[in-house]
Amino acid sequence: MPVMNSPPGPHAVFDGRQYLYFGGTAYLGLQQHPDVIHAACDALQQYGVGSATSRGGFGDTPPVLEVEHQAARWFATEGAFYYASGYLGNQILLTASAGTFDAVFVDECAHYCVFEAARLSQQPVFAFPHADPDGLQAAIQKHLPPGGCPLVASDGVFAALGHVAPADRYCDVLRAYPGSALLLDDAHGIGVLGTNGWGTWEHFGLDDRVNAAFPGDDDSPLPSRLLCGTLSKAVGGFGGLIPGRETFIQRVKCTPYFAGASAPPIAVAAATARALQIVQDEPQRRAQLQANVRAVRDGLIKLGLPADDVPVPIFCLPVGDAQNMQRLHQQLKEHGILVPYLPAYSGLGQHGALRLAVFATHTADMIAQLLDDLARSL
Repeated sequence: MPVMNSPPGPHAVFDGRQYLYFGGTAYLGLQQHPDVIHAACDALQQYGVGSATSRGGFGDTPPVLEVEHQAARWFATEGAFYYASGYLGNQILLTASAGTFDAVFVDECAHYCVFEAARLSQQPVFAFPHADPDGLQAAIQKHLPPGGCPLVASDGVFAALGHVAPADRYCDVLRAYPGSALLLDDAHGIGVLGTNGWGTWEHFGLDDRVNAAFPGDDDSPLPSRLLCGTLSKAVGGFGGLIPGRETFIQRVKCTPYFAGASAPPIAVAAATARALQIVQDEPQRRAQLQANVRAVRDGLIKLGLPADDVPVPIFCLPVGDAQNMQRLHQQLKEHGILVPYLPAYSGLGQHGALRLAVFATHTADMIAQLLDDLARSL
């Protein structure tokens, strides 16, 4: 596998060679922001590498608490939980929800971590057709025990496909099941979708009750809306995030992931807190990202390639078979452009796909160069 020798960005160095880079997840271009790097260096000098204990064992430090403060400020919530890896978010929420549901229904193309968390819940797990509310309804009717309560789990934005889960229509399905819940892992939606960058729930105008209560904890007839995400992609830091009401967050922190897991590294937390400030202070980054997404989408459509009309900076390009996509990847690479070919990933077919990612820091000339070289390589 190639080794990255630089920060991710519109230009990145792999194995000693610089490429015009259209891969990965640095959507807002903050991973190499000087203020983010300086914050990490200063915290490393002041606090050391880590607190050498869990957050429940005197392991909280000012940078870790500042991440939660900034995240709650950004999401306009009472609190937030910051933990070491976004991969764990679904496990944390399902653990905190234990005893409230009788079966888990997972989109068949969901990320590995969603399925893993569902299996660890010790409840029956059933897959339903990708992004298909009718298929979800059929799966619930077929597999849910009489009088049972379903929990539905899905990516908000699918990492390789670039699709957005139809969360609004899933909620319509779940209205018939009191006490139900819809859990979205929004690793690729946070910072990207919505007016404020709050992700998929905001994209559908359903952000008002997110992480407000666990299933069965309030009198609302609507399904509970659960959210977890990561700070390592659009935000430019690292670690997992669950924002929400204070009572919700306190219940989340009663899980072993607060008392039993090491606190996030202090320098990483400081960098993440600074990146969260920049996301809030510079909404123009998200606006530029959306402009770049439109430019790439329009260019791909002119080339006859698939490009969904959604404001997501991920384009899945299954162009022919695996051999043809490997050829395209190699030809672009020889021209100094790196668009990763994924032979296998959550949701991809047997031949994989080229996964093209767009950043706010790509320029119009960079995008034009990509489209020109892609046209010649097709």
